[in-house]
Amino acid sequence: MYQKELLKDKVAIITGGGTGIGREIAFVFAKLGAKVVIAGREEKSLNDSTEELKKLTPHVKYVTTDIRNEEEVENLFKQASDAFGKIDILINNAGGQFIAPFEKISSNGFDAVVKTNLYGTWFCCREATKYMKKNGGKIVNIVHIYAIKAAPGLAHSGAARAGVVNLTKTLALELAKYKININAIAPGITQTQGFKEEMIDNKEMMKKLQDTIPLHRFAEPKEIANMVTFLASPSGDFITGQIIAVDGGQLLSNWPDFTKL
Repeated sequence: MYQKELLKDKVAIITGGGTGIGREIAFVFAKLGAKVVIAGREEKSLNDSTEELKKLTPHVKYVTTDIRNEEEVENLFKQASDAFGKIDILINNAGGQFIAPFEKISSNGFDAVVKTNLYGTWFCCREATKYMKKNGGKIVNIVHIYAIKAAPGLAHSGAARAGVVNLTKTLALELAKYKININAIAPGITQTQGFKEEMIDNKEMMKKLQDTIPLHRFAEPKEIANMVTFLASPSGDFITGQIIAVDGGQLLSNWPDFTKL
């Protein structure tokens, strides 16, 4: 889809890069010539993905990182910079949530989701800025359409990711003077491997969810990765502070109460 060397010699950090959308972004970037650093908490998935990525490029490494921990985030960026000399692109993809009615979400559960989705993104943006201030860079935050539209059963994650939406817009204003562009992608329901495994025996639920999407299908991870690539490439040089939905029109539709599916 893109010119082969579109991201040649660009150094990209991708959090949550061992699985799902993050993994797909890493593979697209590697194919386009980027030097890729993937991060996450599960070392096995990071190692497995790194071994596959090495078939495309020798310029890849992983750093086991809990983005909720400031020191681990600092270590991630230091290791990436030490390995490849600079940092040009940050993809904040790591996140996590669980479905539960508002009244049944504990303080600990709420705190864990906010720390991962909002604090983790903030820590990474703050650290990236230190490395990008001199030569500019691109930051893309992955949120979800329920950061924009209410989703019963996901109050904690929706609140945290809505925070990321505002953070994205505010940092676009503050970081423009450094030639740092920052945008967010809001995917709809995406057919990651984990989603397929979770839904394989629940055809009825899959149909209900697809019926809420005007294009009547789920997104493929590569479709999200392609939009991320657009924003991270020179094509996105004059785009900043934007929240772009890649959702098949789902934001325009109604969706079910997730706690009742």
